[in-house]
Amino acid sequence: MKKLLILAFVLFSAGAAFADNTMADVFAGKTKLTFLGLDFTQAKYIGKIGFTDPQAIQNQHMVSWNNLIELEPKKFSLQKAFNLKDDMYASKVEDMIKHNKSVNVADNITDSEYAITEDQVKKSVSKYSLSEKDGVGIVYVVESLNKTTEKLNAWVTFIDLKTKKVLYTEKVEGKAGGFGFRNYWAGGVYKVNQEIDNKLYKKWSKANKA
Repeated sequence: MKKLLILAFVLFSAGAAFADNTMADVFAGKTKLTFLGLDFTQAKYIGKIGFTDPQAIQNQHMVSWNNLIELEPKKFSLQKAFNLKDDMYASKVEDMIKHNKSVNVADNITDSEYAITEDQVKKSVSKYSLSEKDGVGIVYVVESLNKTTEKLNAWVTFIDLKTKKVLYTEKVEGKAGGFGFRNYWAGGVYKVNQEIDNKLYKKWSKANKA
């Protein structure tokens, strides 16, 4: 009987260790959340007059926008928005910086309207090569930087890092603003973060009670 109980405990522990992460785990503070950064592989740049230097966007700004998440945590960290302790939150944008190298920005500057679907988000995520394997990742799959509307549109996407399964994704827009090209669009990222902090966290938390 004792051996059976020990075996049952071992099997239960193994099952818990290999169980998939869930959105409920995130909002209960039971799994680590890692901010992976900004995925620009699906993005279009709408309003040609606003994007006259595609090489600078590709070689400089996409890296800089991601690095801001780690270099300026007071503005770009999501730890406060998700009410997470220090050991349950991290930011790691290196993988997205590498992933974005496949993009040709010049081919994606347009004056036409543009949108992506949830299936396209999932397809993009499936191509990630992630160094972080534990917990849940959050990535902004950028749909567009729209100079006409002065908004950055991104799909805020939660991923089980072990399986790369998309747990949830929702399109969120952020009003661009700031001095200079980099800061102007970084302002859009900041506004997306604020939308999560002020509104979406409460909605998501309520929908994913454990």
